[in-house]
Amino acid sequence: MQRPVCPLIFLSCFISVPVSAAPISVTDFDTIETGAKIVGPVGPDVEVSLVRGNGDSVGDLRSNVSCPAGFADCLPPANPAGTVYTYSHTVTPGVDHPNDPPFPNPATVVEFDDVGSFSLGFEAYGFNGVAGYDFTEAAFAGVGFSLEQSDLGELIWLADSEGWDTGEPITFFWQTTQAPAGPGGVYAISNAVDSGAGAGPIPVATAVPAPLAALLLLSGLAGIGMRRLTV
Repeated sequence: MQRPVCPLIFLSCFISVPVSAAPISVTDFDTIETGAKIVGPVGPDVEVSLVRGNGDSVGDLRSNVSCPAGFADCLPPANPAGTVYTYSHTVTPGVDHPNDPPFPNPATVVEFDDVGSFSLGFEAYGFNGVAGYDFTEAAFAGVGFSLEQSDLGELIWLADSEGWDTGEPITFFWQTTQAPAGPGGVYAISNAVDSGAGAGPIPVATAVPAPLAALLLLSGLAGIGMRRLTV
């Protein structure tokens, strides 16, 4: 298969090159029991825009990381070795809610229909093989997903139809034994003609916590905030 086409500012995920992938059994997010969320500088959830190459937003991404059920607080430095963390990401195409700082909202939000994939633009370091999505939300959107992991360690959810459209939120999740190092990960959605990407939590011990792609993401989003709304 090939990587989805990505905006030019996200160098780590736009180069369309053949990669092999291994299929993964998907799990319904509703069956996963989680405990307290990690509370970062902006709170337990990080809200960002999914931005395409011209700076327009094509969707909203809300991410968080949770400890297992029974944890009243999720404090990675105090957690025992081997603690499993659940990374969850709610994606809404064509809609963009207010972002958390330092991520400004793009001036323009466009509809984004027939979404074909959601993917990580980095290795899912420490991945324990458990991942999936919210089956109820996906059914409401009229779509299902298969899941693959590329030979570079990226997770890729592939839609089985063109039913995922603007305004339809779907939550994806994956688990790892690694706590997040910060919002340096790149996450993307794509359809047959375009794509958008945004920042989210990345597990610690990945090669570079803030790769060039993430730095370019931050600078690009900062510039977007200065643009005037155009219609």
